[in-house]
Amino acid sequence: MIRKSGRSIKPLLCFSFLTLSALLFNSCGKNYSAFCREADSYLEDSNFQGTVLVARGKKVIYSKGFGPEDEKAKVSSDNSPDTVYEIGSITKQMTAAAIMQQVEKGKISLDDTLEKFFPEYTYGSKITVRMLLEMRSGLLDHINGPEEFFGNKLARQISQKELAGKTVSRDEVLNALYKAPLLTTPDSTYFYSNTNYYLLALILEQVTGMSYEDYMADYVFKPAGMKSSNTSFQNTTARGYIKNKCYSIPKSLALGCGDVNSTAEDLLKWNLAFTKGKIVSKKTFRLMTDSDSYGFGVYCTENSILHSGATHGFNSYNEYFLKEKVSFIILSNKPQSLLNTTTVAGKLKKFYFPDSKKV
Repeated sequence: MIRKSGRSIKPLLCFSFLTLSALLFNSCGKNYSAFCREADSYLEDSNFQGTVLVARGKKVIYSKGFGPEDEKAKVSSDNSPDTVYEIGSITKQMTAAAIMQQVEKGKISLDDTLEKFFPEYTYGSKITVRMLLEMRSGLLDHINGPEEFFGNKLARQISQKELAGKTVSRDEVLNALYKAPLLTTPDSTYFYSNTNYYLLALILEQVTGMSYEDYMADYVFKPAGMKSSNTSFQNTTARGYIKNKCYSIPKSLALGCGDVNSTAEDLLKWNLAFTKGKIVSKKTFRLMTDSDSYGFGVYCTENSILHSGATHGFNSYNEYFLKEKVSFIILSNKPQSLLNTTTVAGKLKKFYFPDSKKV
């Protein structure tokens, strides 16, 4: 995944997804009272801070926010289902879908090599678009391993810019890529690297003639109905802190691999649109999820697709059970070292599937 208090707990009321303009003011979805009681007890006892949304199809079962949107502010709204968070690497499935839209149009082939898009790159002829999507390119990670990717001197300079909230040039990333060695032989093994999806975003721009940001707004967020999502730097209603400082991975580093900001409500819309053929065709969706490990932007299990995300002050989790059509969405404005949304998801899934071996 991408990496790099006084407490006010005020659970929000659940709502129906069927018509977002008509909220149903009940505390829990019908017939799920036991799950809701267990979820409430666990989340409150563990001092969870963030938003949890659990839904079956369009029907919202549990949707609540806990704790402040800004724990350092003198006055802060509480987190809610429409609070905007940095979602980190959950971004990747959206970038992958955008690339596959272009594959469906015949503008990109999964067998296209990087030399087509980056002719100066030494290893361009050995790495394909499919390898980028599946994390099998052998590329070093410019975010999780900056010293190896950029070299120690440039990595320190970039870290200083990050702490100061300054931008990092895209050219710095590409120039470093051209000089960096490969970690492994392309297509020899899976290795999670944010650089794969950074390059996919640049490829998308070359093929479409649009900025990545505009393309995502028009062809991913809009058709999915994700009205609160964006790719703007720190454009969130929640604030995440690490060591009492609020700072984010520079936009130019997180491009395509971790730059989306979203809400629990919007991620539910995404799950439904993505799996029902509204973003890519159902045939393409099956191709993207035809894997025993990492598909195209998602981890694939026998029963579900999922991804987590972590930035400096935020971490997130989104899983969709394909047969049951159940979404588990957990977003937090706490760093992963203090609150792990994957752990929270594991607990909630056990409450929901108490007799199942799914989780």
